[in-house]
Amino acid sequence: MSEHNEQNTEAPQQPEAPQESSNALQNTDPNGQLVQDQQRALIEADLKSARTLSTVATIAGPVSFILGGMALSTVALVCGIISFLKVRRLLPVINDSQRNFAMALRQTAILGIVVGAAALIINAIGVALMMPVLLEAMQTGDFSAILGEGATVSQPSNGGNAWG
Repeated sequence: MSEHNEQNTEAPQQPEAPQESSNALQNTDPNGQLVQDQQRALIEADLKSARTLSTVATIAGPVSFILGGMALSTVALVCGIISFLKVRRLLPVINDSQRNFAMALRQTAILGIVVGAAALIINAIGVALMMPVLLEAMQTGDFSAILGEGATVSQPSNGGNAWG
């Protein structure tokens, strides 16, 4: 009798709701056909975004030697990686007319990754070499090792004002 009660206390199973795909490329119209215009627009937007990111990566790497240092070279590396991943994700779903552009974009993204990684490594070596000199200058207060003669304070020779 207790077996019978246990079976009655179970909640009736409800049919599962259809799962909705979160991928925007899987949208369908009422007829079940892929919406080609939406798919094409999303692919073009992703390719444009990847192009922008790979351009940032190839420009930011060399600029980081002059301005920005470690932070800018890190941005270059991250932008290159994101661009490469976007293009790699899009390659299976694009048509033949966009494939050549995507392959060229993939090569640009790889170049951005290489340039960004090289800039990051060289900037890191520069920081590691400069850190002991900077720490010593901060501890002693003598910045002449870093700034050269520009670190010395000149006193007026006649004791008057600085303007002559």
